[in-house]
Order: sequence, then structure tokens, then C-alpha cells
Amino acid sequence: MVVYGMGVARAGTKLLIESDPGLEVIAEAIDAEEAARRASGHHPDVVVIGPNRSFGANLHTQLAIVKAVRGSSPQSKTLLMSLTVDDVDAITEGLAAGADGSIALGSSSEAFLGAIKLVAEGHGQISGDVVKEIIDRAAAKNRSALSDKDLEILCGVAHGYTSGEIGQQLNMSARTIEGHRLEIYHELGISSRSELVAWAVAHDLFTAPVGYYAEAKGS
Repeated sequence: MVVYGMGVARAGTKLLIESDPGLEVIAEAIDAEEAARRASGHHPDVVVIGPNRSFGANLHTQLAIVKAVRGSSPQSKTLLMSLTVDDVDAITEGLAAGADGSIALGSSSEAFLGAIKLVAEGHGQISGDVVKEIIDRAAAKNRSALSDKDLEILCGVAHGYTSGEIGQQLNMSARTIEGHRLEIYHELGISSRSELVAWAVAHDLFTAPVGYYAEAKGS
């Protein structure tokens, strides 16, 4: 299914998708409300969502469309299309809401069609330019603003540990860990685990983890 507020662009996206014999567009929509109806009726494997700016000044942003699709057809995957790296904030919000990937409009036809197939197969897919922008932004945020304890918690979250598992290692309750995590997000100006992972990569928390995680890596 293709969701795109701009008719010509929507038609072009459909033509490109159907140029691949293994892909078919079974429905189209222009906004979140129509996307929810179409997804509920057709249960598409993948919903391709046009750039955030293609929806103009209305409230049907990519984030709203992702939520609408997930509410109507939870099994459907969603792929966000980004106009430029300036859409990183919108993409990050969409990914945090459950989108399965993103692809830049400047990508090749082969990359675009390949991204749809990867998402359909359950693989995450994010354009390289978007990843670079997220990491560049993350690198600009100061590691020295965090305490050693904050870094230990952040390192655990980045490695995929739950608040309960982190708390067990640091002798803290899961609720306390969750409170610290939210404070760290606020301090770094990030809003999702994907941004946190990018920050951890930019500051070598994976290659040189801190605290308990450094000991675990060395054992």
C-alpha cells in the first residue's frame, strides 16, 4: 500500500513498485484516516509512507500514519520515505512509534525496491544518509554532561538490557533505572532508543563499554 498526499508522486511511486514483478500495490491512501481504512480492509504486507512534508500543514504526519496503520493492521510493516536528511526528526519519531524502516527519495530504484522487500521479510532498513545524520547529531552531544552512573545505565540500555536487568547489576530498582533513563534522554536531547544507540556508537560505548559492561565484555 502507498500513502502519499501528492497525487502525481503517489502514482509514480506505485508505478515504480509495480515495475518489480514480485511487488503489487493493493491500495492507496492520502492521509492517516484513509490509510487506517485501507489497511484494515487490505492488510498489506508493507505500507510505504511518503515524506513528512508531502502531507502539508495538516496533522497527518508520518508519525500519525504509522500509528493509524499499526492500530488498523498490526501485522503490516511500514517504510518511511524521507525527502532530505532534514526529515531525520520525523523519521526518528516514526521509528520510535514502530515504523520498520526508512528510505531516502534520492536512493536508486533498486535500493528503494530492495528496502520494501527487506521490510516485508522483517528486516529493519534505514537509509545510510539518515544513519549518518543521526550519528553526527549524537556525536555533538557532550558525554561529559553525564555521570559515571548515567553512563553505566546508558550503556546497558544501548546494549538492549531491560531496566530490571540493569538495576540488578547496579543494585537499583527498575523504577529508579527508568527514571534515570528518562533524565539521560532529556540531558542528551534524544527521544528514542535508536537515537541512544547512535549516541553510544558515536561515543565508543559499544567498542569501549563502561562499568559493569566493560567487565562483562572482558570476561
